[in-house]
Amino acid sequence: MWPKLYRSADALSRAMAWVAGGMILLIAVMQMAEIILRNLAGISLSFVWEIAAYLHVAAIFLGLSMTLRTGGHIQVTLMASAFPRLFQIVSTLGGLALSLFLSGALIRLAWSWGATGRTSGTVDNIPLVIPMAAVAFGAAMLSLQLLLRLGHILLGTRAELDWSAGPSAE
Repeated sequence: MWPKLYRSADALSRAMAWVAGGMILLIAVMQMAEIILRNLAGISLSFVWEIAAYLHVAAIFLGLSMTLRTGGHIQVTLMASAFPRLFQIVSTLGGLALSLFLSGALIRLAWSWGATGRTSGTVDNIPLVIPMAAVAFGAAMLSLQLLLRLGHILLGTRAELDWSAGPSAE
């Protein structure tokens, strides 16, 4: 059961990372189109800057779980080298507590905005539940990956994938 859960979470995290990369690419394309159209045709795409901001925040949160799995988050190497197992357990527990709190708050916020129909209040009047749901989902997946990471650490199995296993490979 556990290996299937690990594989499923990793596959979903990898897919979310690819979506996040696509969002960043879409931001660049939209902004280039805005600049080109504004300079050559005098046309402004009013939605670009607002949607780009929502896509950017969503991309960050959607990429968090795969970044954790591939060891891409900032780590304090001095502490990790002095007390490797203790540091892994304590930092993972701390990260899990923070991530669970953040996930809960973001889920409640997205639910509230969806229930009330809150919109951006701009010309485009975008329903805020859409970007917030993506952010909340990314935070929840980070919490799941942190929980699974704790399981890896306690079982003594490898907690991180190789960099070459995901879209962030360098």
